[in-house]
Amino acid sequence: MIKLYMALLALALVAAAHSPAAAGGPKVKKSLVTTGVDANASGQAALSLKAASVGQFDVRVRKLDRKATFELIVGGVHVGDLVTNGGGGGKVRFRSRPRGNDLALGFDPRGESIAVRNANGDDVLVANFPAVQPGEPADVVCCIPDDSGPECEDRTADECAAEGGTVSSVASCLPNPCVGAPPVGGDIVCCIPDDSGPECEDRTQAECMAEGGTVVQATSCAPNPCAPTPPAQGEVVCCLPDNGGDGLAECEDRTADACTAAGGTVSTATSCTPDPCNATSPPARGGDDGGHGGSGGSGHSGRGG
Repeated sequence: MIKLYMALLALALVAAAHSPAAAGGPKVKKSLVTTGVDANASGQAALSLKAASVGQFDVRVRKLDRKATFELIVGGVHVGDLVTNGGGGGKVRFRSRPRGNDLALGFDPRGESIAVRNANGDDVLVANFPAVQPGEPADVVCCIPDDSGPECEDRTADECAAEGGTVSSVASCLPNPCVGAPPVGGDIVCCIPDDSGPECEDRTQAECMAEGGTVVQATSCAPNPCAPTPPAQGEVVCCLPDNGGDGLAECEDRTADACTAAGGTVSTATSCTPDPCNATSPPARGGDDGGHGGSGGSGHSGRGG
């Protein structure tokens, strides 16, 4: 009887270890720090999981510009907007099962960069979200058959096989990457990483995750909802074509893009003083070239006589 009791207790502990509460683990929080664009700004990002593929991600900000819209960028992808109130505060919430004003949680913020960017392209608040929750085991992503659709769970490879599951090649259950799983939101698109910026494609949630993409709530890829506002550029020294009629190039401080658009050339100089756009080489000294020196001397001598 004692042996039977101990065996049942062991099975109960194993089941508890893989229950939704255990799979969720503790809430992970990370402060957003100011970049200096707005010295008083502050914020926090927090992730909590009820199960491996069911979670909530909150971003809260304080003391930003009042009644303004900011882009929330996670891993280089524009995942949503954050609108501040009259006091400069605001929040945005993502859920695996959205309700009300929630946005769909179509990404896993763990290990990703986070930025709150203003309309000028300036990152006001930034953070690198922790990669792994404390105490989380190094399991594989396992797709387990279920009557309501495949469930994604963190399991060891042996446990996954024992439950009739399939090991997925993706790194996270957030959002559910299993084929046939219901999407996290209604209208979604897939933002796929690319060297020139995230590309928007029509993909199922499973296809999107298999390509390393991010699921974003949007009705269309036009305009591209994945691409954030380009980061603000610092100004460079720009040599512009003559506009004053004197034939000389004009030196101005512009962004590199604005310089090129105006037909200018970006200079390696750090200032327009002294003017780097119309600099001339110093004249050659007479003694530098024996032939020129002799010729010059002969001419001057003849005119003097």
